[in-house]
Amino acid sequence: MPLNRKLLLLIPVLMFVGVGFYSVSAESLVPSWIKNTALWYGEGSISEQEFLDSMQFLINNNIIFLDKVEKGKVLDPIITSDDVIVTKPRINQCSVLYQAYKNVGKIQFVAKYDHITFINTCVKLYQDPIWNYQGEDRVDKLNERFMELNQTLKEERAKLSYATSIKIISKTDIGQGKYDVKFNACAGDKRIDKAKILVKSEIEAVQVGTSKDIPENSCRTYVTQLHAKNPANIQASVLEEVFVE
Repeated sequence: MPLNRKLLLLIPVLMFVGVGFYSVSAESLVPSWIKNTALWYGEGSISEQEFLDSMQFLINNNIIFLDKVEKGKVLDPIITSDDVIVTKPRINQCSVLYQAYKNVGKIQFVAKYDHITFINTCVKLYQDPIWNYQGEDRVDKLNERFMELNQTLKEERAKLSYATSIKIISKTDIGQGKYDVKFNACAGDKRIDKAKILVKSEIEAVQVGTSKDIPENSCRTYVTQLHAKNPANIQASVLEEVFVE
């Protein structure tokens, strides 16, 4: 990472250590330096670990606290300070990711952030006229519209029936006849507890196991390496799947 960005990541940490708190202004939902690190992460300029470290610092110093935990999954982190309490974290995340959406476009954006369960609702919100609303109650208006759009998407998904599918996203040549193969493993109407995916070419086959469960009608992204004479001949298919009843 460039030196100037490392320094920018370090400065807020020193500010926290020196004064014990960081105040969020009433005009901002998140500290500006967090927005910058989120943007850099979205652009690929900093690593996932660097971004997570900055978030962990906020949690450890009670700037962010975890609202609740359900079945081992953290839900709705809330940013707080003496000036403002943010109770609409999904709107915050949509806002933080908006620049990445503008930079890469809808298709690449959704593919990159498909692990966020409400990412398609964020996209719908970006495309809605309400996104440009600048009144004092903007967050409330956005949240209200978010809930409407999210409910519509849920209802649309409920009407569809999908079989488990595998879609190759990219095949990157890494030299010596070897390729990085990125693919999406997508569940159908039932949540997948685990699955085995076969990725093969004309000269090699690799079995990939899913590391996390895949929620119904959603996808997770995986990467494996494979030798191939012609990348056009690389294919992926489901070998085995275990559903959550």
